[in-house]
Amino acid sequence: MLAFVLAYSQPILGEADTIIYEKNVIIYSGNVKITKANETLTADKVTIHLDENRKANLAEAEGKVLYQDDKRTARADKAYYDFKKEVIKLIGNAKVEEGPNFVEADEIVYYKAENRAVAISRGKRVRTFYVEEKR
Repeated sequence: MLAFVLAYSQPILGEADTIIYEKNVIIYSGNVKITKANETLTADKVTIHLDENRKANLAEAEGKVLYQDDKRTARADKAYYDFKKEVIKLIGNAKVEEGPNFVEADEIVYYKAENRAVAISRGKRVRTFYVEEKR
């Protein structure tokens, strides 16, 4: 979902009301929109932590987080992407949609390298909807 921030092979356009670069942190705040090819991330605030080589190490998105690409849409109150571990966490009102299919939970964790996800809810149940494809 936030994986596009890591790749440098295509240009990335970052837009916000304010952008601050301090040491190893880039902070986009206010009407944030980050675009790479067919992928778009919008949020109230996005913070990217860089490693010693100025490569993205961790990305945090807060407030009305929305990710869209050709296949899916993801929403949450917050999102974290650990680039080294390849783990994406959607926290608070998390929902991932792919066509008519969706999963809703308090938290959805996607382990990209393992191609698996875990959905967790506290006090309410995880909801999914799946439509089988015709054969």
